[in-house]
Amino acid sequence: MQIHLFMLFVLAAPVLGEEAGAGAQARAAVQRSLPYLEKISTAWMREKKCNSCHTVTFLLWTYNEAAAHGLQVDRQKLEEWTNWSLADALGDHYWFRLRPRAMEALKAGGIPDSLLAKLKPVAAKTYTKESDYVGALEKALGAEDLERHREILMRVATLPNNGGGPDTLAQLMLGRAAKTEDAATTKSYKAIGSLLLEWQEPDGSWMTQGQLPEIKWGEKEMNEATTLWGILATSSVNSPDEKLTQCRQRALESLRNASPGGSVQSLALHALVAHLLGDQAKADALLKKLVGRQNADGGWGWLEDNKTSEAFSTGQALYALGRLGHTMTDPVVMRAWEFLLRTQGADGGWDVPQQAVNRRPRKLNVYPYWGSAWAAIGLLQTLPDVAVKR
Repeated sequence: MQIHLFMLFVLAAPVLGEEAGAGAQARAAVQRSLPYLEKISTAWMREKKCNSCHTVTFLLWTYNEAAAHGLQVDRQKLEEWTNWSLADALGDHYWFRLRPRAMEALKAGGIPDSLLAKLKPVAAKTYTKESDYVGALEKALGAEDLERHREILMRVATLPNNGGGPDTLAQLMLGRAAKTEDAATTKSYKAIGSLLLEWQEPDGSWMTQGQLPEIKWGEKEMNEATTLWGILATSSVNSPDEKLTQCRQRALESLRNASPGGSVQSLALHALVAHLLGDQAKADALLKKLVGRQNADGGWGWLEDNKTSEAFSTGQALYALGRLGHTMTDPVVMRAWEFLLRTQGADGGWDVPQQAVNRRPRKLNVYPYWGSAWAAIGLLQTLPDVAVKR
């Protein structure tokens, strides 16, 4: 019955108007999702006390987009969450990881190859606590070698002030409110942009942090996706300074020979950046591939051979379609809306099976939340009256 009602609204939309048709259902679906997103995110603030895993930044992104489309949003809460998130991103938090540049610095600093080989398992992980990093070093090297090389091992592995890593920082910039903000908030967002620059690698790329390495994609595709998000984030600033402009150019240079990987996100990002650069022929060709991967039920799966649709991938596909100018008048968008409206849960969220996107089961399952946020963002982005194309 729900499907028939949706199609009735779609057919009636040209007569009754967007608000009385499918667009009204899409708005209602997003409105129902907001309490779900708030509940999980505010619990994360209380218990985890960080932006990481995108939980808080997704809250800001969805609520700012919802507010821009006239949905009911508690603006006082949104301001409080924004201030909390910016303060956390700019707070004094440091993680530890032996990135490629760190391994090169260790070699240049005289660490023998035999010890570098022992450090490979340590280099595969990001440590959120110094004690965990030191413990891993001692296990790999032994107490004597750790003490001998401790100073350089700590110095080269200390990451820039955390802020959630480049992926979270990029989301914070992309989800920024479109309307005028006070001077203090503007100053904080400028600092967020500067912090993103600190995370940039010497070759201009950004390396993925957090939960994303667990997703079903290779290291190359994963880091390219983070770099593409960084390009979109630095391009979203209304008045970028020279450093931010140079940062974006270096990132583009690092992707000179890059091509889409196997995931929906990779294909969508490459299309968005091609459009951003004015290469419309390339953007259209990539968008055609993205549309060709739409499943019979109207949704998308993470990988091309995954015919089981879920909200995480579907929301990302809609986000790209919307930013490239496709709205509810496009049958592709309408089928995707139908899928999302049909699969939304009673609590306002969307269930995304962890195994649909992740390599292996994890106790911390973020995918229902991420999928719900992407579904809401994708629905809003493809409404015909989207206020700002970020």
